Amino acid sequence: MIKTSALLLLALGLGACASQIGYHAGDLQAANEQLGQAVHQNIAAQTVNPSGSSEPVVASGARAAKAVAAYQADTVEKPKSSGTTPAGTTAASGGN
Repeated sequence: MIKTSALLLLALGLGACASQIGYHAGDLQAANEQLGQAVHQNIAAQTVNPSGSSEPVVASGARAAKAVAAYQADTVEKPKSSGTTPAGTTAASGGN
C-alpha cells in the first residue's frame, strides 16, 4: 500500500512538472528560432565591443613590463571609492 501510494504520488508530482517547452503564443516555430538568444545576449552584454574589430591586436612587452613595475611599486592610479546604494533609495536620489 505504501509503495503504491508513493508511486502514485511520484507520478502525480512528475505530471505537475510537465510543460510545453518552446511554447510561444501558440507558434512553436517562432519559439524555436529564439532558442539560444539569451546566451548570445549575455555574451554581447559582457563583451566590450560585441561587433568585434578588424584591426590586428597589438601587444607591447615594454608597456606590459611598465604596468607590472608600476603595480609592484604601488604607483598605479587608485580607483575612486565606490559604495552601495542603501535599501529603499534610488540611484537618482544620490543615496551613496
